Amino acid sequence: MIWLARVIAHIFYRVDVVGGPPPDGPLLLLPNHPNALLDPALVIATARRPVRFLAKSTLFRGPLAPLIRASGAIPVYRRQDAVDVQRNAESFAAVDAALAHGEAVCLFPEGISHSSGMLEPLRTGAARMALSAAAAGVDVQLVAVGINLERKTAFRSRVTIAYGQPMTIAAAAASTGDKGAVHALTAEITERMRSLLVEAEPTQDAALVERLHRLLQSERPASGREEALARRRLIADGLQRLRKERPEWYEEALVQLRRYDDRLRRFGIADAALDWKVSHREASHFVIRELPLALVLV
Repeated sequence: MIWLARVIAHIFYRVDVVGGPPPDGPLLLLPNHPNALLDPALVIATARRPVRFLAKSTLFRGPLAPLIRASGAIPVYRRQDAVDVQRNAESFAAVDAALAHGEAVCLFPEGISHSSGMLEPLRTGAARMALSAAAAGVDVQLVAVGINLERKTAFRSRVTIAYGQPMTIAAAAASTGDKGAVHALTAEITERMRSLLVEAEPTQDAALVERLHRLLQSERPASGREEALARRRLIADGLQRLRKERPEWYEEALVQLRRYDDRLRRFGIADAALDWKVSHREASHFVIRELPLALVLV
């Protein structure tokens, strides 16, 4: 299964990984869910250890059922699927057993796959499973995962998978098991997931974030993938604030950027060509390449 997921993930996307590998031992992996079919493959391909998934129960009856079962997935019974949700007690018991055996279990806390470009409100299932395992004496760790798709449906576009720092659960919090502990842990998971995501409205802002990032890269290249992800997050946050607080500035900046891109296309040049710190070698190559055409035009 791992080799198949790696093949699928790397055929469809150019995959970058940020952050250290998830730790050994009992583990809950908690990614966002922007692409229903490929998100599990991306996690399997980058987690560097075997992972079991929680999957909606309807998948165990479809054409993918043999593959789902072979992967060791655990069924989840959702109310919107018109199934018996009381059977989720079996799901919780299966997760408890997997964690007690030191396995890694992945679930998508948003509960749905979506294209909003933002982190959707989390369900409480992840927190309840973690607290249940900790209360049973299992030293479970939680790792938030950010799946950042540059262009969701574009073949060979780039995706950045960011793994957060492991989080443990205090014994006191686990022993209470009340709603307060569940909601507090859900809020902590939310913040950790959000810190790994480039949240941007998909129809316009997502492309704008990538364009501004490339523009900044041409002037000041990032030192690595982590810095590049942090820059994209800052750009996305800035765009959201600008659109909300100064919509007229946002619209004017958008017009200016479009004019700039139109001029680049008209002259057939890239951002880096506008750098005044051009070496003699680059200048010589430019002259050699453009001089014959210039003579013809003259």
